[in-house]
Amino acid sequence: MIQSAVLMIILYSNFVSSTEVEDPTELQEKIYWGQDVKQWGKYPYFCSIQLPDRNYQSGYRHFCGGALVEKRIVITAAHCLNNASLINDFLILPNYRNSPFKHPNDRVFKIKRYLLHPYFAKQRPTTMHDIGIILLDKADTRKNARLELPFRNLPFHTSVTMMGYGITEFGDQPYTLKEATVVIQNDKKCLDRKTGFEYSAFYNFCTQNSDGAGGCYRDAGSPAVWFYPPTNTTYLYGVLSSEQSPCATFHTDVFVSVFASLKFINDAYLQFSREELRCPRPPKPGQLRYEEWAKQLE
Repeated sequence: MIQSAVLMIILYSNFVSSTEVEDPTELQEKIYWGQDVKQWGKYPYFCSIQLPDRNYQSGYRHFCGGALVEKRIVITAAHCLNNASLINDFLILPNYRNSPFKHPNDRVFKIKRYLLHPYFAKQRPTTMHDIGIILLDKADTRKNARLELPFRNLPFHTSVTMMGYGITEFGDQPYTLKEATVVIQNDKKCLDRKTGFEYSAFYNFCTQNSDGAGGCYRDAGSPAVWFYPPTNTTYLYGVLSSEQSPCATFHTDVFVSVFASLKFINDAYLQFSREELRCPRPPKPGQLRYEEWAKQLE
C-alpha cells in the first residue's frame, strides 16, 4: 500500500539521528572478489531484471538490479529502462534463493507500467536523476519482502550494504548473489574522483571500500540499503547508477539518492492508477476525515 503523508511524519519523528559510522579501512569484502550471500532469504527485496537469452537454460539472463518497495513497485536505475523496445521482454525475478537463474516453478513478474524520472538524460550529470519505477503486473505477496523509503539523509562515513549479480573480476556472471559493505564518502571526495558530469551533490552519493568493494557491469539499479536494529527496519537509500571502469581497478560507485528522489517516487505512485494498486480513492469533502482515509492506506 502507498504510505500516507501522515504515516511518513510519524515515522520520521521516531527516526533517530544516530547512525553506525564505520572506518572504511575496516571493510574488506568485495562484490567482485567474493562475499557470497550465504544466508537464505537475507535480501528478499532484491530483484533481478532479466532479458531473454538462449544461451541460458532458463532462457533469461540477469541485466540490471532493482529493489521491491511495495508489493507491485520496484525501483531501479532509469538507464536500465531507457530502451522502450525491451520493456515487454523484461522478466522480474525476485530473490528466492540468492541465484540469478529462474527455476520453472518460480513466480516471476512482467512490467505493467514504468516511469523514468522526467529529468533523466535532460540534465547533467546523467547520474543526477538516474532512477525509474516499475509497476509489476501482479503483487508479490511474500511477507517482509520490501524495503522502506528513507525519511532523512544519512551522514557521511555511514556504512551501507550493496548487493548484486554484476560481472566478477573474472569477467563472468556469478552464480550466487554478492554483497559488500561500503562507506558513504563526502562530496569533496566524490567530486575528486568523478568528473562534474558524473556526480551531483545532494542528488547523488558515492561509496568506497578501502579494499576495492563495489559494483560492476550489470549491477546498475541495485540498491544500497541501511539497517536500523532498534526497529528491525531496512531502508532503501541508493540506486546504483555508475561505477568506474575497469571494475577491479577503481572502486568508487555513484548512487542516486532515494531521499532526494522522494518527490518523483510519490508522483509516480499517484500516476499509477489507484485501481491497479488496489488503494481507495481520496475522500470527497465532507465524506471522510483525511486521517481516517490515511489509515486505510496502511
